[in-house]
Amino acid sequence: MILRTVVTAVAALLAALSVAAVASEQAEVRLTAQRWAEAFRSGHFETTNAPCDDDAVVIDDLPPHLWQGPGACSRWYKAFAAWAATAAVTDADITLGATSHLEINSGYAYLVAPVTLSFLKAGKPVRDTGVLTMSLRRVDSGWRISGFAWADQ
Repeated sequence: MILRTVVTAVAALLAALSVAAVASEQAEVRLTAQRWAEAFRSGHFETTNAPCDDDAVVIDDLPPHLWQGPGACSRWYKAFAAWAATAAVTDADITLGATSHLEINSGYAYLVAPVTLSFLKAGKPVRDTGVLTMSLRRVDSGWRISGFAWADQ
């Protein structure tokens, strides 16, 4: 009877620890996505500031639509900044909504969230909504974005 009680208590403790570990890992992945949005907002999307892998892949509706390899995230951001300058876009801001899908398995994560791009175009406010899909992987220093894609809604 005592052994059964101890085994049950240990099993319950292990289950609780497992749930806490999963919740912590989910929070870390979401925080990495937020760091991506903060890098965009601040205009500092250099490889050292953005939470992207060196071999990341980016897909966007902005030409040339695909960036990959070293510095892909920062090259994508530079393309966005060039488009913004040409299109008279200022004060760009990205806001991530609540995660609508998150899977984590064996050091890899897949995150989907609604996203809003707000900016001024020729002085008039514009809101563009879409869906952001990210793949991430765990490395020694934490979670890194291995790819992301934007899709308009």
